[in-house]
Amino acid sequence: MNRLKQTDLYARGSSLQVFGSDPELTSDFKVPDGENATALDGNFFTFPGFRNFTANPSDAPLVTTMRADLSNFAALDGLGISSTLVVAPPGTVNPPHVHPRASELVFVLEGTVDIGFVDTTNTLRTQTLKEGDLFIVPRGLVHFQFNNYQTTAKFINSFSSASPGVARLPTTLFGTGIADAVLIKSFGVTADVIDKLQEAEGAGTQPGY
Repeated sequence: MNRLKQTDLYARGSSLQVFGSDPELTSDFKVPDGENATALDGNFFTFPGFRNFTANPSDAPLVTTMRADLSNFAALDGLGISSTLVVAPPGTVNPPHVHPRASELVFVLEGTVDIGFVDTTNTLRTQTLKEGDLFIVPRGLVHFQFNNYQTTAKFINSFSSASPGVARLPTTLFGTGIADAVLIKSFGVTADVIDKLQEAEGAGTQPGY
């Protein structure tokens, strides 16, 4: 096969791959089934859930979050974006988790927060973010946020998907019914340690985002 043909095939394959993973709308926005586009006013494109949003003390030691994604903001459908407002009182954490369908851009509105992610070489990359800072977390990597300071932090997590998904590691590992034998051998610990971790996870309900 000559070089020109190889290049052409490679370009076509790359183009198909990009289109398949990031399809675009063929209209300005997606109109919900049964709705008339001309009847949709500014309210359809507005999400008021972040207004006056504050921490819920019962969430501690975890952060309090409010999502604006495809599950509660229909205008995002097909646009490839979503956001979460995070309120982190002192000492609270957004536990290690992953978003399988999106990269994440963190913007600090107020306060200070520690953030980190682990890449596929098992390298931990951390930063202390202050008001006005941005931080990127590549798609699918384990990451966390921790307020180890004396004042409440607020930050926006924006995603490159209207439905980024979340898999929170404590829940995934210790709250889904994975056999004890698998966990004991994987972590090299005794059964009583696994029992304690499962018991601790069973007491928590806040998913993190």
